[in-house]
Amino acid sequence: METGSPRDEVLLRDGTPLEVRPIRPADGDALVALHARLSADSIYRRYFGARPHLAPADVERFTRVDGRARFALVAMRGTDLVAVARYEGRPGERSAELAVVIDDALQHQGLGRLMLERLVDVGREAGLHTIVADVLTGNAAMLGLLRTLQLPQRRESDGETVTVSIDLTAADPPAARLERARAHLARAGSENPPG
Repeated sequence: METGSPRDEVLLRDGTPLEVRPIRPADGDALVALHARLSADSIYRRYFGARPHLAPADVERFTRVDGRARFALVAMRGTDLVAVARYEGRPGERSAELAVVIDDALQHQGLGRLMLERLVDVGREAGLHTIVADVLTGNAAMLGLLRTLQLPQRRESDGETVTVSIDLTAADPPAARLERARAHLARAGSENPPG
C-alpha cells in the first residue's frame, strides 16, 4: 500500500515501511552493504555467477545513471538500501535489459512486485517499448514475478536461461501510476546530472 505523501512510500506485507526513489551517486556505500548481505544464491541468480564483492567500477556504473536509457529505483528502509530494480539500455533505443535484486531478509514480502511495477511504468514513460529479462531457468520466483505484470510476454530458453521480452506498449496504467513514474523520472534527472 502507498501513503498519500509526495514521497513514494510503501508498506510491505509484514508492515515494514520503505521509501522508493531513484538511485543516486551517493548510494554507493549502501549498495555495497546490500550486496554484502545477499546470500550466495541471491548473488548467483542476479549475476549468473559468483561475485563476492562489487568492484568500484561496478558501484560507479550502478549508481550513476542517465535517468532515461539507464534507470534504477531503490527501496530504502531508513538509511539501508534493501532493493534495486534497474533497466539498462542505450540512448535512442526502445528496448532495455531488466534486473531486480531484493535483500534476502525482505524477500517474499511483495517488494519485488512493487519495484518491478514501478520500473515498468518508468520505462514506458521514458519511451521504452520492451524490457527484456534474462533469468536462470531454475529461478522460479523471478519467472513468477514477471508473470504478475500481466503484460504480453515472449519467452525463449536455451536450457540454462529464459529470456523474457515484455511488451510495455500494451498497458494503460492508471493516472496515479503514470504521475508517480513521471515524478521518479524528474527526480532522477535532478539527482543524476550529466557528466
